[in-house]
Amino acid sequence: MALDNGPAGGREALAELAEERVDHRFKGLPPDAYGLTLAELAGQRRNLFTGGFTTPVLALSAERLEHNLKLMETYSARHGLAFAPHGKTSMAPQLFHRQIEHGAWGITLAVPHQVRVARAFGVQRVFLANELVDAAALRWISAELDADPGFRFVCYADSVRGVELMDAALTDAGAARPLDVVVELAAGAGARTGVRTEAGCAAVA
Repeated sequence: MALDNGPAGGREALAELAEERVDHRFKGLPPDAYGLTLAELAGQRRNLFTGGFTTPVLALSAERLEHNLKLMETYSARHGLAFAPHGKTSMAPQLFHRQIEHGAWGITLAVPHQVRVARAFGVQRVFLANELVDAAALRWISAELDADPGFRFVCYADSVRGVELMDAALTDAGAARPLDVVVELAAGAGARTGVRTEAGCAAVA
């Protein structure tokens, strides 16, 4: 599927999702749904408990979801926050777009392949909640940034060595745009990642 990474391309990609046909790639769906489009299956409004679904199945309450979207929009606006909800749990482009429509700055993701999904569905602002030192991933991110002036990407940095690796990969890639980073702070001495000291923060910055 060839996709434009801008907002219009994202909307087209979302619409195309509804026309996907149920096959072996879909987990938890009824066996007799094979061959139906997702739109056709959704239109049947099958009962979650008696409609042939197999567990585990993630189910969301439409009313509570809408409530939470509005609540976060109101809270962020009231406190002047740039909120980027974490998308790695759902990996649902439809939800990404609804969150953005309700004022989210962008979407937070954990690993580069999740960023590729977000970009395929037109997400223009991504916060990667990790340090990115993989040269191949950095080349791809650099190409996305250079090709789309509206794309904004931010990731963590928590070590001088990590920054050096990022700089070398981006230089080798001939990056035209810089990569935005924020210094990740450790949440306590036993934290998995993040800078531990004030001096360390200054060195990474």
